[in-house]
Parts: sequence; C-alpha cells; structure tokens
Amino acid sequence: MSRKILLFLCSENVRAHVWNKGVLGEPLYLQHNAAGQESFADFLQTLHAPAYLLVDLIEEDFRQEIVPHLTGANYQALIQRKFEQYYRNTPFRMALLQQRQTEGRRDDEILFSSLTNPARISGWLEQLQEKKIPVVGIYSVPHASIPLIKDIDSDHLLLLSWEKNAGLRQSYFLNKRLRFSRLTPISPNSTFADVIATESERTHQYLQSLSLTPQGQQLNVHIICHAKDRTELDNHLVSNQSIQYAYQDLQQLGKQIKSKNIYTDSDAAPLLLNLLATKTPRSSYAIPTHTHYFQLWQTQRGLFGLAAAIGLACIVWSTLSFIEGSGINEEIDTFKMQARQMQQNAQQIVSNFPRAANNSVDPSQGAANASASDMKSAVTLFRNLQQYAVPPDKILKGLTTALGDFPRIQTSKISWQMMTVDANFPAQVITFNGELIDFGKDYRGALNYLNRFQLMLTQAGYTVTPIKLPLDFSTQGSISADISENREKPSDFSLKIIWRPQP
Repeated sequence: MSRKILLFLCSENVRAHVWNKGVLGEPLYLQHNAAGQESFADFLQTLHAPAYLLVDLIEEDFRQEIVPHLTGANYQALIQRKFEQYYRNTPFRMALLQQRQTEGRRDDEILFSSLTNPARISGWLEQLQEKKIPVVGIYSVPHASIPLIKDIDSDHLLLLSWEKNAGLRQSYFLNKRLRFSRLTPISPNSTFADVIATESERTHQYLQSLSLTPQGQQLNVHIICHAKDRTELDNHLVSNQSIQYAYQDLQQLGKQIKSKNIYTDSDAAPLLLNLLATKTPRSSYAIPTHTHYFQLWQTQRGLFGLAAAIGLACIVWSTLSFIEGSGINEEIDTFKMQARQMQQNAQQIVSNFPRAANNSVDPSQGAANASASDMKSAVTLFRNLQQYAVPPDKILKGLTTALGDFPRIQTSKISWQMMTVDANFPAQVITFNGELIDFGKDYRGALNYLNRFQLMLTQAGYTVTPIKLPLDFSTQGSISADISENREKPSDFSLKIIWRPQP
C-alpha cells in the first residue's frame, strides 16, 4: 500500500497526514469541535486509502496479569472476563500476551491496556466510517514505540519521547516487554530539558516503589531528541549510579525505518507515524466494527489479485497454445508437401508401368493392361520392399523382454544395421554389448546365466552368435590368463543378434 491516511490524536487536537511512498505529507491540524469535524470530512472527501489512528492520551491504563495458560475458547473467555472486570465502559481495550513462564505451572504473562475515555476517539471514527474509509487499526504511542527498543541492550529501560501538543511520553520496558507508560503535559513555562530531568527522577522513584527496579540496579533512560537539543540536555541531565542517560537521534532513527522526511526539532510524532506506516503492530484497540471496511477492502484487493493472476495465466496459456499451434501448422505443411511428392511419384510409376505386348490399350484410359507374370512379380517385389520398413520397436521387442527377465545383464551399447542375408528378405544385425553384474567370482554361474539369456533370444526368433564372452571355458582357454591379461572387465561380453522378418 503506497498511500495511507495517518492520524495523530492527542488531547489538544488531531493532526492528519497523507503518507505516500515513505514521505509523510504536511499536517492538517483539526480541533476537537464541530469545525474540526467539518474540516476532517472535507479532508476525507477526496481520499480513499487505509487509515491508521495513533493516539497519545493521558487516559490510557495498563495492568499486567499472570493467568493460567489456556487456549482456544477458554482463553477468549478469560480475556473477556478481565475486560469486563477492568474496562467495562470502553470498547478500546487490548490484551497482549508477553511471555509464558518457564517454571511452575508455566502461566501466561498478559499486559491488559485500554483507552479509558472513548469519547475522545468516537467522533473521529464515525467520520471515517461514514465515508467508508478502511480503518486498519487504533494504536497508542507506547505500543507503537516497541520496535524502537529492539536494539537497545538494557533490562530496565525508560524510553522518553516528546510529542508536540501532547507532552512527554515515558514508557518503561522490563526485559524489552512493555510494563506501563505515562504521559506528562509540558507547561509553557518549562523547558524540554527541565521536564525530562524532573519526570525521569519521579518515574525512577515510582518504579522502585513497585520493586520493578531492584536496589542497586541502574535505570537506563533513553531520550528521543533532535541533535540540536543535545547540548541543553547534557547541561541538565547528570548520570549517576541509579540513572544512566542516553540519546536516540531522531534523524538517525528515521533513516533506520527508511523515512524520507527531514526532522527539524525533537517532536517525535512524525517519526512515530512513519514507524506506524512501515511497522504496524499486530495488536490494536479497534474492534471488528471499526475495521469492517478494511476487511472488505482487503477482500476486494485479494479478488483483484486473483483475477490478475488468472488473466496472466490465460495469457501465458494462449501464448503457449499459439506457439504450439504454429509448430503443428508447420508439421501439417511438411506432411502436405510429402503427400504431393508421393502422389507425383505414384503418377510417374503408373505412367511408366509396362504395357501389354498386344498393345490392346485404350488411349482414353491413360493406362495399360499388364500380363499376369508382371503383376505377380510386382506384388512379390512390393511385399519384399515392405520388409525394409519395420519399426525399431518391433525389432527390439524380443530383446527388451529378455533384458527384463535377466536383470543382472546391464546394457552398455546397442547398434544395428540392415543387410541382405538372402535374396528375398533383409535382416537386421544387432550388435549387443553388455556386462554381467553381481556375480563376483562365480564365473561359471555368470556364463550359465548368459547362456540362458542367449537361449531366450533364440526362442524369441533371433539368431544369436557370441562375439566375445566374459571368460573362455574351453579346454584351450585359461581362466587365470584371461583375468590377468585382459584389461577390460572380465564380465563384459558382445553378441551378434540377427532379426529376420517372417515371410
């Protein structure tokens, strides 16, 4: 999705952006009143793209629970009971499974959170649904910030970010898992550095009261800011044994998420919106009613994609069919040419056919009467010529059957040629080179096996003559001499196989 609608909602206003191919457009600031709603409706009038709503409100509550490990309907029932127990008056609630314990009953650790003031959001959602804008989800800054801490090596991390018109957001991560977050508005009379120094110390004391940071354990405070604010922050923030301050350059973080925007101050809202567009969290405060049009939009895109795939497959099939048809047409033209040539040869044969000696020929018929002896000779010659057009599968059928019955004979090479053995019928002379396998030193057994093979070929109608046997077992031969002197394999053999057509 190259185009998206990104909304940042805080207690002061709503800022709307159009995100397109990695570039966050200029913001449109909308107030929480009727005029702002009207301007928002005009803003949506010309847009139809997926909408992402990012909220940064004080009214966000976090509770961590350890519950029995359940699955399926039992798990969903447990989550619903917790929602009714903690957040009955708001539909914007979420349960995030963080981990399963490794000891004891291996219970689940779940972070429950909600936006406890739904009136802040409902009016803007109604505008989106009225315009049938596909809403992808409703997200909060703490949950959207999770990808920013994946490369930070710290078990106790406090991530600080400043959002213009919202305030200072502090999110605490224990072992890279979000535990709680709080938003502190910044007074116009206070500086960015003063608020960070004061609020980070308060948060540290709060974490110690909850025993989240053990005594003697250092809290790592990472501040998302612009490079030009580093000097002022360094003058106000001093690391000690309890707190260690570090900085995350806003522009560098933007490059890591492939954002094409230029950040001019420490306002982290544009960075978080770009992060939301590129690395959208799986969990959302939205319910199915809010995302109904997004589901329809996804289904529509899926159908369009399926139709495109089917269309492409049809084009490929048509192309292949055209290519195949072209080849068939070429073959048809070749066959037609051969047929015309054969017809011309036949006409030539008929025209040159011997005429009767008595010259009793009707000139109008264009043919002649042949004698009985000439006709007999022609038929005999025709039958003899047919013997030369035997297909190879008929010649090799008996040999193939024999090889199937003798699996310990391995074929090395087969060659054949046609030759005239007698005056009437041509013969096919097959030279068969093979090898006897898996006999070891059982030479007599190998030779008997070969003899049975030759006998089966003879029964199939072949004339078999050995050219070279594996070993010479005659009284004049020497087995040891054959083995030591012959450089070829002692199991190699060659046979001359003659196939004759049946008259």
